[in-house]
Parts: sequence; structure tokens; C-alpha cells
Amino acid sequence: MVNMIKIYGICWWVKIINFVKKEYSKELKNFTIIKEDNTYLLFDKFKISRVKNGYEVSFIRVTENHFFSELRNAVTYCIFETFKKYDEANKVKDLDRVLAHSDYSILLSKKLVRKEKLNDQKIVYLTKLNEESLRQKQAVEELEKLINISRSLLHKKFYVGDNKG
Repeated sequence: MVNMIKIYGICWWVKIINFVKKEYSKELKNFTIIKEDNTYLLFDKFKISRVKNGYEVSFIRVTENHFFSELRNAVTYCIFETFKKYDEANKVKDLDRVLAHSDYSILLSKKLVRKEKLNDQKIVYLTKLNEESLRQKQAVEELEKLINISRSLLHKKFYVGDNKG
């Protein structure tokens, strides 16, 4: 009797697995995220790899690559691409570049302020530092809004059942 239950249980699981593979595999592939070592596979369309100065997003079926300074920006870009929100995806790319440039510019300005002995030149560097800090703050705020929009898109897809994507 115990052996029959085990066999019956295995057959039942095999049937479920086969059903899922046949019926839902395409839909599930479109919204899976798999982590392998330093690589992420997203939505059966993208591969995100850790590179020297950030993350590289490559399309699995197309030879197109994009680079991002942070993983969350790369994932947000992939979500917008998946939902065909190309303007938002391009905005994420642009804001990521602004942030990467701002980080470098802020470091450079801080270094110049510390080394400068002349007050007039120091004021110029401090002004540049303040401008870059403001630009960075605005870019971070805008990116946060886009990240929240991308989360909302995924939430609608998974929990509300909005299949327009």
C-alpha cells in the first residue's frame, strides 16, 4: 500500500510538471528571473552580467548591449523593455549615465576643493560641487519614480491579472 501511494504521488507530480511545461512555459518564461553566479537571466529576453564598472545588459536573441552603474537600474530598464515602455527604458539609461558622471564629477570637485589654496578658485570648485550634487539628487529622485513605476507594472501583471504587456 505504501509503495502504491509513493508511485501514485510521483505520477501525480510528473503530470503536474508536464502540464506546466506544456501549457504555461511560455508565459512563465516571460516573467522569470534566474540568478546564476554573477549573471541574471530576465524574462527570457535579457542577460545581466557583472562587469568591471557596473552591469552589462545584453539581449539574448539580439546583439545589443547596454551598460549600467547599478543592478537596480539595469533591472528597471529590462522591465520597461519587456512592457514595451521604450521612452521610460531610454530615460533609465540616460539617468544612469547622469548618475555615473555625477559621481565622478563630485569626487573630482571634492579633491580639487581640498587641494586648492586660492579662495576664488575654491569658490568655483564648491559651486561646481553644489551643482553636481543637485543634479545627482534630481536624477536619483527621477530614477526612484521610474523604479516605482516598473514595480507597479510587475505588480499589475502578477497580482491584478493585467495581461497587457
